[in-house]
Amino acid sequence: MTPDSTIEARFRALDAGNSSPIHRIAIQIGSIADYRALSRFHYLTGPPATHVRVLRASESASGQLVGVLVVSMPTLDGSWRELAWPGRYRGPDRAAAARTINAELRTISRVVVDPRWRAVGVASRLVRSYLAHPLSHATEAIAAMGAACPFFKAAGMREYILPVRPADARLRDALHARRLRLSTLYDHPCARRLTSDPFIARELRIWARSRKSSRRLREFEEIRSAAATALLSNVRAYAHTRAPSR
Repeated sequence: MTPDSTIEARFRALDAGNSSPIHRIAIQIGSIADYRALSRFHYLTGPPATHVRVLRASESASGQLVGVLVVSMPTLDGSWRELAWPGRYRGPDRAAAARTINAELRTISRVVVDPRWRAVGVASRLVRSYLAHPLSHATEAIAAMGAACPFFKAAGMREYILPVRPADARLRDALHARRLRLSTLYDHPCARRLTSDPFIARELRIWARSRKSSRRLREFEEIRSAAATALLSNVRAYAHTRAPSR
């Protein structure tokens, strides 16, 4: 029996005793093709940089894909880790710290659910299923929509509220100086006013350069959209440590 088939057998065993309203959902090992099939429903554009495991949630009778979870290799510069594992993944020897991170940690990088199946527990079911048989000693996740969709916390991960980034605070102050609401970034008719304000346009470009994920953006509309998502999100970090074997 292959490792993946063994894991699927364990998932079926978990499902057998499940009397929740979503007992018709089956969790199985999936592929990145499952993520691509649902990726349009996720708030982040573009696929994760890596993937080392994919779980799929499907309706048992029809086999319809209703959700997907992607596990990735961790980034090496996650400042949030000091909140969850103080001192564990940092130190004067950066190469040694990187080896520890790669050996012990994996990241849940995407959880996507078909909108027709949201609010019934599919996302938390996927996370719980992965945490029952994780690939590593520690698991982390970052969610911009964690406050609105607390499924990581519901699945048993510990939540950490991250401090506001200095670049985000600076852009907030710039908008306030012009008496503009944060929602202006999302409101397309009002957002046109931003393009005619050299001060705000400059601050948006400074903000974009402060983040690895937005440095490549050149078009004003792309920067505005990215800033809107960042400033109007309440980013949460989530951590889980596998219990020691008995």
